[in-house]
Amino acid sequence: MGVPSPPIAHDLRYVTLLLNTALGGGMSSRLFQTVREEHGLAYSIFSDLNPYRDTGSLCVYAGTSSAHCMQVIELIMSEFRRMKTEEMPEDELRRSKDQLKGNIILGLESSMSRMSNLARQEMYFEHFFGVDEIMDKVEAVTSEQVMAMANFLFDPDKVAVTLLGRLDGLKVTRGQLAC
Repeated sequence: MGVPSPPIAHDLRYVTLLLNTALGGGMSSRLFQTVREEHGLAYSIFSDLNPYRDTGSLCVYAGTSSAHCMQVIELIMSEFRRMKTEEMPEDELRRSKDQLKGNIILGLESSMSRMSNLARQEMYFEHFFGVDEIMDKVEAVTSEQVMAMANFLFDPDKVAVTLLGRLDGLKVTRGQLAC
């Protein structure tokens, strides 16, 4: 499943990164905990943010059986709705910020990834961001901003679903994709 998301240089990129982290960015994420741990419906489930120069996408991947795919879609849509209507609790916001900051720092460990990051900054921003500046931007994100971004991203008219596999007799209606 996916929705359009802001481009790489958008002013609210750290809000979008934090939303993605909380939604499906690891084993403590909402999707992993709900779909895999609570319901046991998918071995693998995660969300991924793909920002480009003029657009982007936020996609959710779930590896499940055809017998469970509609239930998985409904659970994902339920998390979309929850992010739109409920402010993220402070402990979840803190956990997501810490995870995102750790991922950013770990992503700069090798010389190759550091040089790729500097090239991206030059191409998209014409400015080099220090690690402290990035950490400050992540820390500045509020739960209200995350909820506002969820309302922007999770527009039912923009949700796209791709199903791959043996789907004999499976029907998906527009109503099932309301978030």
